[in-house]
Amino acid sequence: MAIFHFTVKIVGRSKGKSVISASAYLNGDVMKNEETGRISYYTSKKEVVYTSLMMCENAPPEWLHVPEENIKRFQLSIRYKRADDKDAALEKFKITFQKQRLWNEVLKIEKNADAQLGRSFEFSLPKEWSRQEQIDYTTEYIQKTFVDKGMCADWSIHDKNDGNPHVHLLVTMRPFNPDHSWGSKEVKEWDFVRDTDGNIVVDESHPDWWQDKKNPDRHGIRIPVLDENGVQKVGARNRKQWKRVLTDATGWNNPKNCELWRSEWARMCNRHLSIDNQIDHRSYERQGKLKVPTIHEGADARKIEEKYLTGQIRKGSWKVEENQMIKKTKCTAAKGNCNLW
Repeated sequence: MAIFHFTVKIVGRSKGKSVISASAYLNGDVMKNEETGRISYYTSKKEVVYTSLMMCENAPPEWLHVPEENIKRFQLSIRYKRADDKDAALEKFKITFQKQRLWNEVLKIEKNADAQLGRSFEFSLPKEWSRQEQIDYTTEYIQKTFVDKGMCADWSIHDKNDGNPHVHLLVTMRPFNPDHSWGSKEVKEWDFVRDTDGNIVVDESHPDWWQDKKNPDRHGIRIPVLDENGVQKVGARNRKQWKRVLTDATGWNNPKNCELWRSEWARMCNRHLSIDNQIDHRSYERQGKLKVPTIHEGADARKIEEKYLTGQIRKGSWKVEENQMIKKTKCTAAKGNCNLW
């Protein structure tokens, strides 16, 4: 039966995360961080069965160019010579080269010590789908949900043939201008008076009312900047000063987006699953089910459990053990009881 798993995280400098390393991991390849010179190696990850780069409309087209000298250098490498399918190996090299260029360009523009470099997703794929269906439906979802909105998407499908095929996805967080240059994540806006619900107060008769002539939807009661005597400050050319705030220029950081992205993926899955295999992005509690959810185990927990089962270590993963207990627990919602209580 299809299961729902969908997580969202930020790859940022403040937590010491490397977006180059994150991309190399999801691609199962090697990439160089041109900022630090550090090289990330993940060529031993054999579970990467498909990888793709989807660039948005305004992204610089030259970033997709792979120099001929780099292609020739790769063709002289041991990796290429040992590859069973040389055409596929060369194609993967080109995609990895393009992804490396993309994320190094991100590092060039994001200079702050606490900069957010990329948004990372991991979500499960229904094992009921064929490989081609997994590729086609995921491509459609990423195109409509992220790329059409102005993000570039770096993604791969991982599958160890253990019944857990899933997608790793990295998307850019800064928009592009129509001239292919980087845009702004945030813009300075007037700080307007708001009601208790956070909505802008509409009172055109107020003396501090302001409305943008080009975009009338931008309006509100501006808040003056006051000095220590409570008098509004004035700046150059004797202009009155008003409070400003930084706002999200794209809307991509809106907390409600996470719910939207999860629900859109669930909707995509359900369009291509049988009635018996429908999934729900909501928690059991929100669905009104008297059922204990399992927890996400992750690759590290499964490795620990494998070592435990083969006698290499004395204790297995607590995550795997807890999930086994949950699966054994028999709850009867109709009777309103559960042997865990």
